[in-house]
Amino acid sequence: MNIVIVGSLAYDDLETEAGTVANSLGGSGTFAGIAAAFHANRRFESSEILPVGIVCAVGDDFSESDTELLRQAGLNLDGVETIEGGRTFRWRGRYEGDMGQAITIETQQNVLKDYEPKIPVAWWSPRVLFLANNHPSIQSQVLDQCEGAKFTALDSMNLWIDIAFEELSSVLRRVDLAILNDMEVRMIAKDENLIRAGESIRTGQALSGGQEAGNGPSILIIKKGEHGSVALTENGLLTLPAFPTSEIIDPTGCGDSFAGTLLTLLSDSENLIPTSEELHSAMVHATVTASFTISDFGTEGLLDLDRGEYHARLDSYRRMVGLI
Repeated sequence: MNIVIVGSLAYDDLETEAGTVANSLGGSGTFAGIAAAFHANRRFESSEILPVGIVCAVGDDFSESDTELLRQAGLNLDGVETIEGGRTFRWRGRYEGDMGQAITIETQQNVLKDYEPKIPVAWWSPRVLFLANNHPSIQSQVLDQCEGAKFTALDSMNLWIDIAFEELSSVLRRVDLAILNDMEVRMIAKDENLIRAGESIRTGQALSGGQEAGNGPSILIIKKGEHGSVALTENGLLTLPAFPTSEIIDPTGCGDSFAGTLLTLLSDSENLIPTSEELHSAMVHATVTASFTISDFGTEGLLDLDRGEYHARLDSYRRMVGLI
C-alpha cells in the first residue's frame, strides 16, 4: 500500500450561512482519502490498483451507496470494519461569521468510542502513514502496528492538547510531520508568537518533558485558514497564501483534504524526508485542493472535481504566488 489513512468515516449535519445539510458524508478519513485518491490514482494505469487505503470502523447504518461512492473515488476499503448493531460516528455543527472555526453542537462517537484500529497485515509498511485526528493513544497504537512505514504524519486537535498532552507529546516525537492549526500550535507552546511557538514544538521544548525527552516532528505544517499555511523545517520556513475565493460554502474537511493531498504528493519523493522544493510543491497542490473542498457542502466539492478545472486553478494559483 502506498498511502494508509487512519481516520473517521462519518455523517455530518451542517449549518452555514449558505444553508443546511443532514446526513452528509464526512469524517477526516473521508476527506483526506478522497483528496489523496484524486491525486494518487491519476498516476496508475490500472483502475484495479488502489494505492490509498482507509482504516476505520463504521456502523451497519453506513449506506452501501456511500461505500460504493468511496470505492468509485479510488479508495481501498479493506481496512474499514463494520460493527454490527452499531452506529457510525456522527457530528453536528455550524459555522458563523468568517467561518474560521466550527461550532460543535453535538458529537456521537458511536462505534468509535472503544474502537482500536486493526491495520491489514499487507499495509504494515506503507510509503506514507497518515494518522488523522484521533486520541493520541490510538495514534500510538497504529504506529506500533506500522513500524515499517517510510514516512509518518499526524493531525490533532485542541481537545487532545487539553486532556492528553503527555500522550500527544509522545506521539509527536514519533512522527516525521505534524499538521496543526495556528490556535493549536499556540496552545501547545503557550506562546502567541506563531513561528517561535512552532519551532519550540519541532525542537521538543514545548512538549511534555522538554528537549531532554527528544525532538518533535522534523516538519511542522501550520494551517492558518484564510491566511494560508506555514511550514517549519530543518532547512527553514516556507509560506503560502490561501487561494482567494468567494465560494465559501462549507469549511468542513478543508484541513483533511489539505493533508491528504500534501502527503500524496510527498509520497512521490525518493527521499524519506522531502526536499524544500518537494514540500513547497505539495503545499501548492494542497492549497488548491482545499479551495475546492470549501466551495460546496461536504464532499461534493471533491467528488465533482474536474481535472481540467483543477489544473486551470492550479496554474492560476502558481501565477499568483510567482511560480510561473
